[in-house]
Amino acid sequence: ARRARNASASITLSESRLQEFMKAEIGHFALMSPIPVKLTQILSVSTPEQVAKLIHQQLPRHMATRIKHIEAMPRWDAAPELIEVHGILEETFRNLRLVEQGDDLEPLAGVIRDLRKRHKAVIPLLGSAVAALRAEGVIDQNFANQWLGTFLQARIGTEMLTAHFLSMYTQRDEKGCSVVGIVDSRCSPGEVCREAAQHVRRDPDYSSVPIHVESHVCSTSRELIEFSFMPQYLGLIVEELLKNSAGATIRHRAVVGGPESRDETIHVIVAADQRQVKIQISDKGGGIPKNDADKVWSFCPSSLEHQASDDRGSENSVSDPASDLMSWADPLAGLGLRRRVGMGLPLSKLYTEFLGGSLELMSLSGVGLDTYLSLQRLEVGRAAASEPAMPGDA
Repeated sequence: ARRARNASASITLSESRLQEFMKAEIGHFALMSPIPVKLTQILSVSTPEQVAKLIHQQLPRHMATRIKHIEAMPRWDAAPELIEVHGILEETFRNLRLVEQGDDLEPLAGVIRDLRKRHKAVIPLLGSAVAALRAEGVIDQNFANQWLGTFLQARIGTEMLTAHFLSMYTQRDEKGCSVVGIVDSRCSPGEVCREAAQHVRRDPDYSSVPIHVESHVCSTSRELIEFSFMPQYLGLIVEELLKNSAGATIRHRAVVGGPESRDETIHVIVAADQRQVKIQISDKGGGIPKNDADKVWSFCPSSLEHQASDDRGSENSVSDPASDLMSWADPLAGLGLRRRVGMGLPLSKLYTEFLGGSLELMSLSGVGLDTYLSLQRLEVGRAAASEPAMPGDA
């Protein structure tokens, strides 16, 4: 038996009755139109209690809506990966509804820690399932891309909200720190890029490609570049872009010859003015083939489809994506995979746009690629003057 609560009292229910109750609640909450969690909401809350209130208001609705989103996928109940994600979301909804609300935030912190750990497997599971359904002809690429895009776009705000809560809860006794939750008012993009480059160089798959980071001073203040931002997300985005460049450079090497015949260095330049920070990443990886130009932002590239088709019956199958994760600290959960799942670039774009920035590519066929990451300075404690539009939610 489990104890369920309502507005006025607590009652004890058998497990079967509790399951029926939760199923009905999921249906009820899914009918409520969830309000997308916006960046301005995350930045405007200044205490863990305020974030907790937002979590109680928003997360059950979002989990219920995502459960129904999975159930809208044709033959979802025949896909083991989607069944697993469905179960993860149901358990999350249940835990959020049963956790006690009050002055003591530790029960909620425990639920959120468990939520974040179990949800790390969601993105690779979705990628594997959708690729397999495409390979089997159940869905086409347009449907798959739209379905994944809707799910992943909605996930960003709630993922950042839970990270913000846990960071604030951990920092609640700290005074005079530049970090508030997941936002550092003195984030150094140059240092973040250098750390990302070191991570990539330590990966044996990319260690043969040199990376040079050059950070300039602010064009207006002439001081070292620091700005209010979320360093953990910036680091993961930059690392993903560097891995893309390093991988392209290695593949291009096989076509044009070894590194002794040319400069393969990836150049990273960080510059800024009073309004924004810009990061340019330039490589000599041969650029984007013309036939692939419209696929770079796809959540389900054909390579992933073929991989899923080949892997389904093999001992190397992505049956347990969590076992491939390099670290539970990776909030993008797919960028930290030792085995790539093909969604890092479009995910990086979604995160960048959620943060009010932009990610653009300029390719010179046969030569290389220039990637431009433009980021807005964030303000903590009050809503920003403008916020990025996030169409749709799930």
